[in-house]
Amino acid sequence: MIPKFLFPFLPYRSFFFPFLVLSAITVPCWLVFRLYRLRTPAHGLSFHREILLLTFVVYLSGLAVATLIPNHNSRLAAEAAVGIDLHPNLASLTCSSAILPRGSTARAFCVHNARGNVMLFSPLGILIPLVWRHLRFWRGIQIAIAVSCSIELVQYLLRAWINRSADVNDVVLNVLGASLGLALVFLLRLRQPRRRPDDPWL
Repeated sequence: MIPKFLFPFLPYRSFFFPFLVLSAITVPCWLVFRLYRLRTPAHGLSFHREILLLTFVVYLSGLAVATLIPNHNSRLAAEAAVGIDLHPNLASLTCSSAILPRGSTARAFCVHNARGNVMLFSPLGILIPLVWRHLRFWRGIQIAIAVSCSIELVQYLLRAWINRSADVNDVVLNVLGASLGLALVFLLRLRQPRRRPDDPWL
């Protein structure tokens, strides 16, 4: 019997094994890299920062799996799309009932896709200002745009192999999710007393 709180994550269960495989590759490589960097006198050891950086690497591994591993739903979307859609569509972003009948499979996929794109990039918005403490809000937005556009470009170039469709609407939703994460971190920082930040770079 599956607990009810796990129901929202069931559509992503097909990504679990690829995520474990990719993490088993990236995490050891990252640890070796960090151990090598920490051998130099200029880089001191901060356990809290190392855990944060490792979390960021694991998240990026999950992001790569979620966006570049084909599944049944993404294959259906790729087959329905031709080329790349460069025109934002408000009706598609909001899954409007005017173009998608209520209760239809297409509307359910649209809602699932929109929610997933927002949730997928929310951790990015939270993590990047924690990793780079001097980062400004708009710089974080630029990073989110660059990451999302890069993903869509790879999906477009590899669409014949990974069955993914490239869509500017996904970029809008991704950036919205990252903006929510960034806003949360910056609002929490406003409530804290000022302190001297650590070096924000690796």
